[in-house]
Amino acid sequence: MATSRTQETRAAEEVHETYTDKWESPALLDTHNIPAKEGFVQRWVRTKTKGDDDQNNVFRKINQGWKPRMLSSVPKGSFVPNIDFQGSDVIGIHGMILMERPAKQHEAQAKYNRQATDNQMSAVKQNMFNVHEQGSGMSRPSMNAKTNVSRGREPGFDD
Repeated sequence: MATSRTQETRAAEEVHETYTDKWESPALLDTHNIPAKEGFVQRWVRTKTKGDDDQNNVFRKINQGWKPRMLSSVPKGSFVPNIDFQGSDVIGIHGMILMERPAKQHEAQAKYNRQATDNQMSAVKQNMFNVHEQGSGMSRPSMNAKTNVSRGREPGFDD
């Protein structure tokens, strides 16, 4: 059976590609290719912003216990992007380096951060209740439903 003229038109062509709903991490920054060492966690840390060195960000991470992951810590033969960072070969790419720290230290900081957040939220709730009890700030606004009607005179019109 021959195809009809309608089936041959452009309207019958598929316009868009089909995409899957599956999302995948960008391959270059995917640390699944670079598994963390036993007992460590790792993350990418920015070393440059807008082409300029961002030493403050790196030193802040170092103060939090993060250390650059050395290229020598990866088994030979693995493809790992690397850069020279302060005279050492570290795992890095596009203005970022892979840093690691012990999992116990990571969990201790996460616990501290959770506690600080809980304390802040508790203080916010307490402040809201205090303000409400005092009747100012966060209290329910009062409605003024009074009206005043007056009879005026037209300018220049005397009785």
